[in-house]
Amino acid sequence: MKIDNIIHKGVGIVAFSAIFLLGSCSDDFLREKKDYNGFNDEIYSNFSMAQASVDYIHRQVEPKVGGVSALNGSTGSADEFSKSTLEYAGSTQFVGLAEILSSNVNCYFNGSNDPANNNGVWLNVRRCNLFLDNIDKGTLSEEERNLLKGQVYFWRAWLYYRLVTTYGGVPIIKSAQNPTIGDGTIEESTLNVERSSTDDCVTFVCEDLDNAASLLPSVWADPSVNYGRVTKGAAMALKGRLLLFYASPLFNRSNDKARWDAAYTANKAAYDELTTNGDRELVGATSKRAQDWEKMFVNPLSKEAVLITLYNNISDDQFKFNNSWEQSARPKDIKGGGGIAATAEMVDLFPMADGKKPSESSLSYDPLKFYKDRDPRFYRTFAFNGVCWPYNTNKTYTVWNYQWFKDAAAAVEGKPGNSALYDGDVSSSIFVRKRTDPNAYNTSNLSSGVFSQSSSPYMEIRMAEVILNVAEAACGRGDNATALTFLKYIRERVGYTGDCGFSSTLAGDALMGAILYERQIELAYEGKRFDDMRRWLLWDDSFGTCTRLGVEPISGNQTRRHGIILAVKPELYTNSKAGKDCDPFNPEASEYLGTSDRTKISLDPDASDSDWENQIATLDNFYENNLNRVVNDQLDGTSTPTFYITHLNKYYFLGIKQNVLQNSIKLQQNIGWTDYYGSEGTFNPIGNGSLLP
Repeated sequence: MKIDNIIHKGVGIVAFSAIFLLGSCSDDFLREKKDYNGFNDEIYSNFSMAQASVDYIHRQVEPKVGGVSALNGSTGSADEFSKSTLEYAGSTQFVGLAEILSSNVNCYFNGSNDPANNNGVWLNVRRCNLFLDNIDKGTLSEEERNLLKGQVYFWRAWLYYRLVTTYGGVPIIKSAQNPTIGDGTIEESTLNVERSSTDDCVTFVCEDLDNAASLLPSVWADPSVNYGRVTKGAAMALKGRLLLFYASPLFNRSNDKARWDAAYTANKAAYDELTTNGDRELVGATSKRAQDWEKMFVNPLSKEAVLITLYNNISDDQFKFNNSWEQSARPKDIKGGGGIAATAEMVDLFPMADGKKPSESSLSYDPLKFYKDRDPRFYRTFAFNGVCWPYNTNKTYTVWNYQWFKDAAAAVEGKPGNSALYDGDVSSSIFVRKRTDPNAYNTSNLSSGVFSQSSSPYMEIRMAEVILNVAEAACGRGDNATALTFLKYIRERVGYTGDCGFSSTLAGDALMGAILYERQIELAYEGKRFDDMRRWLLWDDSFGTCTRLGVEPISGNQTRRHGIILAVKPELYTNSKAGKDCDPFNPEASEYLGTSDRTKISLDPDASDSDWENQIATLDNFYENNLNRVVNDQLDGTSTPTFYITHLNKYYFLGIKQNVLQNSIKLQQNIGWTDYYGSEGTFNPIGNGSLLP
């Protein structure tokens, strides 16, 4: 690959600088970040300057809440990746009706050809290489150099992890290339580097992570300054995640048990390191319907966190680094962004209180009263009509977004009606609650965006994932007992006891299916499902993995995602007008029916068990007497031809965009995609064997 064309375009030395000031609950070590880009020798003899250079790399490369990009995978928002699963609706390149071509495929290979743009993957690889090339030339102590190098090894591995899991093998660049052609010091041909095999790339990333783990502390000294830096445990956990990817069917079509063994060894080692030396643990949440499970997502100091991105609540544009999730998730009636619509498919997917799927449970599942007898995490993942969803200035705020319609026909056709939110149409009567803060900072003096100054962290890797990785790898190598033990840990921490809803004879593919199902629940809306579907080739059953795991395919069978509308029964009330005055269940409305006073209803997940049962009974009565569940089939659009999830097998490994190939004569295209000249790609991301069924 010709790195100068990818990231420098013949430009010489470029210096960058940036300063970020972070709040007291955030990553103070990133207060000042200067990218000297490796050209100032003084950096490598001054610890503060060298650390600032490392911190700059950290901020550029770390995962951030928001959309998917070359540097950023899914973090759980309604992005291109998550909207290609059941979590969100909407057409994307990966599930749209039109085939993606090499000319228009999203470019996650680099992201920018502009050296002044900090979003380029290879520019940040170069930053890492420059630092590693030069740090040992300075006068810093060995201890200081090791702490710095460990961090940079980690972030270089992170960049390559993202590339390799997306494309397969990529060029391995271990040292900073000279970006200037024709200066008498380098031949242009030496800048053209072919793609290495996927095997070699996995080895390279593991070596970087081993180096990082050997140099980084288990816990950083002076956490008031250093909390949030990558640790030995984080490096080991990322290695475990990579090797689990490599052992999964996406890369491991022949089911080589040696890969599962390696994945298990790495993940179990990460678990042992984190729990023994790293002061990490599963947060206990056995009471009040997983109350502490909800709180851990907004606690910057949560012991669940393994790889964490920290935010602040500063409003000054120069220094603010706010988490946008809270604002997006909160409804419009409290000046939030409008709420995140939950699909019916996700609501109906969650386990019942006995740990069984609704279709398999001994507990009766009522689609109208979907909230009854559910897994404790259900009440911390979704917000719905009649549930208490507090924030700092209103601890009893209760969600109401049922809808009424102009007539009986409109009430059943599945289009949004007049909402009890009084502020526009609502595509689903159920919101995503997960990762919101019960004490969310509410800026009451603002007319909008009142939750925008959120300092809630984002956990890219947390202990639950590490434990699920151990379980999956153990199952893959045939150790069913260990897999089941670790799987139970996830449910025991939210209050399950005994068999936790799992048969003691669960084994093989059935056990693996249970593990993948648990990942879908525990890690919902955290940006993990897309990669799980990729790893296990789960959009359709072309590879037989859906049948093996008992997963319903979502591509090729006219699947659409749907909203749930809780519609006022038309025999009780119809009205073509919207607004508070037309609300049939609000005592302050002129149209109030007088039969059901919603102000006396609030289902509080934090309530005592006895109060909870009484609140459930009250809510049951309201739903039974007043509401119908209606399917909204508009979430996936109303275009012609009708949109159905359509995923092609070539998408499991993306093709490199044509304009990137144009800049590098040795960069091969993946099989299933065409190169810059229109020829079929020749690079096999899995090495040997058939890539496509």
